[in-house]
Amino acid sequence: MYNNKNYYSMFDDFFNSFNSTASARIPRVDIYEDKEGFYLDVELPGYVKENVDLKIENHNLTIQTSDSFNKSVEEKKTDRDYLVKETYQKQSFKRTFSLPKDVEEEHVVATYTNGVLGIKIPKSQKVLTKNILISD
Repeated sequence: MYNNKNYYSMFDDFFNSFNSTASARIPRVDIYEDKEGFYLDVELPGYVKENVDLKIENHNLTIQTSDSFNKSVEEKKTDRDYLVKETYQKQSFKRTFSLPKDVEEEHVVATYTNGVLGIKIPKSQKVLTKNILISD
């Protein structure tokens, strides 16, 4: 049998997490690396690229926006007697990442496609691995 107290507590925690300001305000980021550079994919659905500020200063990459809104959509169906309410929230955020010293900050490239900000940070050519042929 389920312990009713824990069962309801689990669902309360689950649904309350959707209303949490901490979980809803920081965009998700995938970070990966290969031999040529570092890559960040930042999920920014609903934002427009003109309102996203991206800058590098003192080996720190900062992604920031001041674009925010709260929008509610309500629809009432009289023939079925139900109400649908959807709430969309988008608030400003600022997120900073420390960059390694072996990157070429002046060659960072960013794209924004389908709600994803893609950032490519190339590694310095001085640091790239080079295979050396060993002679006889």
